[in-house]
Amino acid sequence: MNLFAAIHVGSEQVSLKIVEYQTLDDIKTIEMASRQVALGEETFKTGRISSAAVHETCELLNGYRRMLQEYGVQHYRLVATTAIREAENQQYIVDQIRVKTGFTVEVADMPQEIFFKYVSLCKTVTRHGLTEDPKGLLFVDISSGGLGFTLLKDGEIRYQQNIHIGALRIKESFDRQQRESAYFHQALAEYIYSTIEPVKQALQHNNIRYLVLSGLETRLLLKMLNREQTESLSFVSLSDFENLYNQVNALNLPQLMQTFDLTESKAEIVLPTIVLYKQILSLTTIEEIVIPHDHFMDGITTLYVAEATADPWLDVIDAQVVSLAHALGRKYQYESEHADSVEVFSLLLFDKLVRIHGLGKRARLLLKIATILHDTGKFINLRRHYFYSYRLIISSDILGFSETERATIANIAYYHSKGIPNTNDTNFAVLTNDQQITVAKLAAILRLADAIDRSHRHKASVTDISLKANELIITVHSEEDISLEEWTFADKADFFEDVYGVRAVLKRQVR
Repeated sequence: MNLFAAIHVGSEQVSLKIVEYQTLDDIKTIEMASRQVALGEETFKTGRISSAAVHETCELLNGYRRMLQEYGVQHYRLVATTAIREAENQQYIVDQIRVKTGFTVEVADMPQEIFFKYVSLCKTVTRHGLTEDPKGLLFVDISSGGLGFTLLKDGEIRYQQNIHIGALRIKESFDRQQRESAYFHQALAEYIYSTIEPVKQALQHNNIRYLVLSGLETRLLLKMLNREQTESLSFVSLSDFENLYNQVNALNLPQLMQTFDLTESKAEIVLPTIVLYKQILSLTTIEEIVIPHDHFMDGITTLYVAEATADPWLDVIDAQVVSLAHALGRKYQYESEHADSVEVFSLLLFDKLVRIHGLGKRARLLLKIATILHDTGKFINLRRHYFYSYRLIISSDILGFSETERATIANIAYYHSKGIPNTNDTNFAVLTNDQQITVAKLAAILRLADAIDRSHRHKASVTDISLKANELIITVHSEEDISLEEWTFADKADFFEDVYGVRAVLKRQVR
């Protein structure tokens, strides 16, 4: 059996999960550990995490390190989320953990954090047949400091939005005197609604069957409903939730503690959590609440094992990520047929050039997303549309990609039509050397592919790609005049030759 450890440094807990596995469907948990911390409260209050809290975290992680050694675990993934991500002293914390514990820390940005959980949640609801319903599923992940909405329908992600509002962050937005005010409930509801109201406009025309809730606070909800987590999914009717909401609304803090057997810290989080759930339910028509028992470390584990075993589930997730890119394209009124043509040509070239570009499957996916979104900047301005394509991509939360990967995609789009990537451009200068090379290689491919459909009339189809010595011959067939495409291609071939040392030639097939 193979061993793997997932470690999560969260806002409220530092947790460990050790599993043994052979396949994605054969994962067995052999050890779990978790310890309460107050990292999130410090970050949300002061913007920093104190040295005492960092020392406590390192002590915990050293204990986890010893557990990994006892089990003989060599492969692990330690991911930090909101608290460390938003701390002003993040770099120093990550370095102290590395020096004092030997662990390498990944600081996940919000889209990554949502994605880790989504990979596991989607697999669970798919296994139970919930994705077969013709109506959509709205995944809503609530962490201590963030809120993520993901709409899945017909196997496609139709909408995705992440917001900096979570149960603990909401609580820390009000001081104790405000929380004890008779007007707190109304103010809280209005505060939450004003933040998430734009999501309502995006969802109002969608029929949604299930609201799939995730996050630590779901355990609190089930506890208050007297539900046991015996199965991998729990179902909550809207009437049961409404009754609980009315009950909570009528109780003060001591009464909440007594009625539901809660500590003071948990009781303080109840009202923000319940009101947040209530506001989410008001966004659209939902028939039932579903609570999977998957958590952040399950997502880390699922993704690692899927990658380690090359499980087909990764292809399903990649297809959903691509569907989200198309949804973004539609949002910015992209020309879908042109994007499809350029995507086909780009991927044909990428696959043919593997021997000379040396890039892997992940780079191919980055190129694919860039081809879909390369012209979205025209939604803002036809002049310098490449610049606005960059701005739209870099500003969008594209599920499944890290901040650096999103920057890579945005730069590929930036250089898809003109300009030589160089460090005088701020957008390019911030990339690492490896990322800069990747951008240049993929942008060169995208330029050629875009040139083949320069008229946006889809006049040509690629019939053959031949790489011989220092020449790349792309043969196309067309029943129409393609002079514009030929002239544009010849112009774009110079940059391709600079990057690859290979001359690209467009050859029209004569029939």
